[in-house]
Amino acid sequence: MSGTIGHIWVLLAKDLRIEARGRQTIGLVAVLAILIIVVLGLGLGGDRPITGFGASAILWVAYLFGGVLCFERTMAWERHDDALAGLLAAPIDRAAIYAAKLLANLALMFGLAAIVTPVAVVLFRFDLSAHPGAFALVMCLGMTGFAAIGTLFAAAISSSRLQGGLLAMLVFPLCLPVVIVSTQLMRRVFEQGESVLSGGLATLAAGDAIYLVASWIVFEMVLEP
Repeated sequence: MSGTIGHIWVLLAKDLRIEARGRQTIGLVAVLAILIIVVLGLGLGGDRPITGFGASAILWVAYLFGGVLCFERTMAWERHDDALAGLLAAPIDRAAIYAAKLLANLALMFGLAAIVTPVAVVLFRFDLSAHPGAFALVMCLGMTGFAAIGTLFAAAISSSRLQGGLLAMLVFPLCLPVVIVSTQLMRRVFEQGESVLSGGLATLAAGDAIYLVASWIVFEMVLEP
């Protein structure tokens, strides 16, 4: 187990170093997410501040589309110069590869949220001040389930020429339960004043666990050099 954990951290550090040197992925997804927020924000709110559930729903859409690009980029790093073939030939458990890619994707998505959310709050008057902790908790859990499925399918279709459209078509329907539960939680918290712990959070966590375990098991079958 200690060897597997060491492999995970080595692979994760490698991916984060690649992103830190180029800064291409986070810049690209941040621009896309901000454009989505501008379009939806102007369409729904106009000159009025967007509060509570509306703001969280728009941000969730931006995170979804930005996340798909993150998943594609992290697998593209391995496809460059046939690096994946060398990685698969190494004495490394493929489950460790999945865990490292998942953590890298989560790091990118959390980085995206850390950039885009303050921009939306400051420039477009998104008001999440009523329940910022509940918003952060629900979004983190939702992103975890989304990244679990996205990492799996990004590996499965990374050799296909239809990566962009195909990945979104596969991942979005499968992550729909996580999106529905998280948005309903946000509605109850912001519009009905309920506690985030009153119900639904355990369902969201259970969905994350199912996605994580299933993807961990299936990843070894779908990964091809």
